[in-house]
Amino acid sequence: MLAAADIIQMRDAITASLPDTCTILRVTRTPDGAGGFSETAAAVAETRCRTAPAGQNETEIGARLGVAALWALTLPAGTDIREADRIVCRGRTWEVAYRLEYPYELSCRVLCREVR
Repeated sequence: MLAAADIIQMRDAITASLPDTCTILRVTRTPDGAGGFSETAAAVAETRCRTAPAGQNETEIGARLGVAALWALTLPAGTDIREADRIVCRGRTWEVAYRLEYPYELSCRVLCREVR
């Protein structure tokens, strides 16, 4: 078992190694009264991050099957991030598809799709 001090030291080292800064946006949907909704996104945090391609997955777009590129984003441990949140970094925007969970969270890892 890792000691709490060791975990803190590893988290600090990982956070210090993250090369970029990003903004986390939380998207809220408000009904528009006509059966649809409008989206607004508000910044909830600014933090360090690293982005990296993580392969592809098949996704249904309309009635057709398409392939979407996945990205793995690494953020500091304990980052408040949820599925459907958006992350903006270096002029690109990603939407969180899945948050990876680990027994010892040394960093926060999320799989995302780029929003264009």
